[in-house]
Amino acid sequence: MRKWLAGTAVLIAWLTLPAPAAAWGFTAHQFIMRRALDLLPPELKPFFEQRRDEVVFRVKDPDLWRNAGWPEEANHFMDFGVKEYGDYPFSALPRDYTAALQKFGQATIQKNGRLPWRFAEAFGNLRRAFEGFGRNNIYAPDDVVLFAGMAAHYIQDAHQPLHAADNYDGLQTGQRGIHSRFETELFERYQAQLSFAPPPVVPITTPDEVAWTVLLDSFQQVEPLLKADKAASAGLEFYDDAYFARFLSEARPLMERQISRAIAATAAVITGAWIEAGRPVVGPVKPRPPQKIGGR
Repeated sequence: MRKWLAGTAVLIAWLTLPAPAAAWGFTAHQFIMRRALDLLPPELKPFFEQRRDEVVFRVKDPDLWRNAGWPEEANHFMDFGVKEYGDYPFSALPRDYTAALQKFGQATIQKNGRLPWRFAEAFGNLRRAFEGFGRNNIYAPDDVVLFAGMAAHYIQDAHQPLHAADNYDGLQTGQRGIHSRFETELFERYQAQLSFAPPPVVPITTPDEVAWTVLLDSFQQVEPLLKADKAASAGLEFYDDAYFARFLSEARPLMERQISRAIAATAAVITGAWIEAGRPVVGPVKPRPPQKIGGR
């Protein structure tokens, strides 16, 4: 009993530690999820409105798994720009996971990130969870909440430009810390001033293709983001209020674009997985009938 309590205490301690760099930060991840739930089709809205608070909370889960020491880190990024993958559009990297593994080996794949493959896996988990409603699986509602948050997190990560590049924290360009300055500090300082206009929601039914497309687009936003940071810091000694005011001016269009697209993509993931599951009725699951004692 004491060993179990000690283990639980260690896990709780891990879960409450500050998170490492996480795309968009907890505040932005949850903001994106809230906005995305408003874009769901009428067949899904009642369920997700009923479980709204839990779904919004669950979108943080993959970052908490990292804090717990689980092997989760590589699932959050794809380091385009490394020499192994060649030049844009990095066609030296097979899009098929088995082919990539055979070509580069597990160590290289793990080092350079596996976000698109993890997202495709999470999408499959969500699709199967929705299918559970058709089988009257009593765990289907909780499974959908869990895997909606999981799949949403990864597609949101893919929209953060610095999760699509090997210069993910500005170390190669003398801009250490840009990762958190952009995704966390800038958003949280100026959230009320930012304006978001998500594009129309197009349900995602080919998650692997979508993940690669989003990541390649995000990579192309890295250079403008680095230039914005350079311009904002020019002539300053500290990353202070003056810096962030300049950074907002320089990077605002990019942030609004990426988060708007992440909102639409999050809604598209949930809707697409439901469509792929056969559009089951999503709602309360009938309770199991009493079972005979002894299993006869």
